[in-house]
Amino acid sequence: MRASFSFLIPLAFSIFFVLACTVDDQNSVVQEVVQTPVSEPEPTPEAEPEPVPEPEYDSDGDGIVDSADYWPLDPTMSQNLWGIVNDSPVEFFFASEISQNIQNGTRASFLEAIDEFGNWGPTELWVSGASFEGIEELANLYCTKRTERGQANFYSDQYPYTFESCKQLNLYPQLGSDLLDPQFNLNDQEGEGLEYYRRMSALTIENGYPTGYGKSLNGKRDWGFKIFNFSSPVGFSEPGYYYDYEKVNVFYEYFHALQESAFTDEELGNTNEFGEDTRRGPHWFYAGASTYMAEYAVRKRNPDHSLNSLKERMEQQFGYATSEIEQNGCQGIKLREIVPENSCFLIRFYWGMPAVGYLLNKVNNQNAIVETFYPNLYELGFRDAFELTFGLTVDAFYTEWETYMSLSMEERVSILPDL
Repeated sequence: MRASFSFLIPLAFSIFFVLACTVDDQNSVVQEVVQTPVSEPEPTPEAEPEPVPEPEYDSDGDGIVDSADYWPLDPTMSQNLWGIVNDSPVEFFFASEISQNIQNGTRASFLEAIDEFGNWGPTELWVSGASFEGIEELANLYCTKRTERGQANFYSDQYPYTFESCKQLNLYPQLGSDLLDPQFNLNDQEGEGLEYYRRMSALTIENGYPTGYGKSLNGKRDWGFKIFNFSSPVGFSEPGYYYDYEKVNVFYEYFHALQESAFTDEELGNTNEFGEDTRRGPHWFYAGASTYMAEYAVRKRNPDHSLNSLKERMEQQFGYATSEIEQNGCQGIKLREIVPENSCFLIRFYWGMPAVGYLLNKVNNQNAIVETFYPNLYELGFRDAFELTFGLTVDAFYTEWETYMSLSMEERVSILPDL
C-alpha cells in the first residue's frame, strides 16, 4: 500500500501540473486577445442631397416649357422659322369698315402669293381703313398682342413699352407722344404705324385712286415673324383690271418676305445696307426683282387676266423712267448710280424690272432668282451670288445693259415671255 500511494503522489502532481499549464496557456491566450487593439470602423460619409430641379415654366401656355421654347412668351410659335419655308397660317386683321369684297380679295391674293413664292411665315397682315375709330380698334388688338408677348419697339426704365405707349406709337400723332422714348423715330410721314396707313387709305379714297396707296413689310426678324401693313386695297372692290393689278401689288409686297428671309442673322455682316458690295445688293435689283416677279407671276398663274401683256407693261416702265429723268434733270444717269440721294430714285422700279427680265432671259429660267440667287445671297454676298446665278459679273452686266438700252423698244421687250 505505501508503494502504491507513493506512486500516486507523483502522478497526481503530474496531472496538476498539466492542468495548471493548460489553464495558464488559456489565460495567456485570453490576455493576448484582450490586449490586441481593435480599430474602429470608418464613419460612413453622409450622402450629398440630390439637387432639387428648377421648376419648368410654360409662360405662354403652348405646352412647351420655356427652356425648350424659342419664343417663350408667344403661344403661336416655339421655333425660329425665319428663313425656313413652313406651314404657318396667316393672321388677317381688317379695320371694321373694310368691305367683305375687299377682305375676300386681299385674303385670296395674299394666299395665292404664298402659294407662288413659298410660305415664309409666321405672318400677320394688318389692313387699315380711313376712319380713326377703325384703326383704334386694330391698335387695341395689336398692342395687346405685342405687350403680352414682350414684343417691344423700345424699352427703358423711363419709357417702358406698355399697352398705352404702344398705342401712342401706332396712332402717332393722334394720342400725343409723352409716353414715347424721344430717341425713337417719330416721323409721322412714313413708317409702320396704323395711323400712317389710315391716312394713306383716306388719301386713296379722296383722290379716287383705283388701287390702294400704301403697302409694306415691316419686320420683324427679332420677333420671329413677318408683319405687313396695307392701306385699304380698294382695287379688290370688283373684278377687272384694277382687281388684277391690286393682286400684282400684293404679290410685289409679299415677294419681300422671300427676299428678307434670305437674311437669317447678322453673323456674316450687315444685311441692311444696299450696294453691289453688300449682302443685300443695290436698290435697283431689290426693287426690280420684286416688281418683275410680281408682274410675271400674276400673268403666268391666270392666262385670262385683265392686265396688259408683260411686254406692254415693260414698255410702260421704260416710259415712266424717261418721264422721271426729264422731270428731274437726271439725263445721263446710269443704272448703278440709282441711290436714295439721287432725284431720280424712282427709276429703281422702272429700270429694275426690265434689268431683272433681261437677266432671267439670259439664263433661260424665270425662277432663277428664287431658286439660286436668294438661297445663296447671305452666304456669298451680292456679287458672288449674282455671278453664280447669271453667269457674269456685275460689272460685265452693267456693260451689257448699256448695249441693251441702245436697242429699239421692240427689241428690248422681245426678250420677255408672251404673257
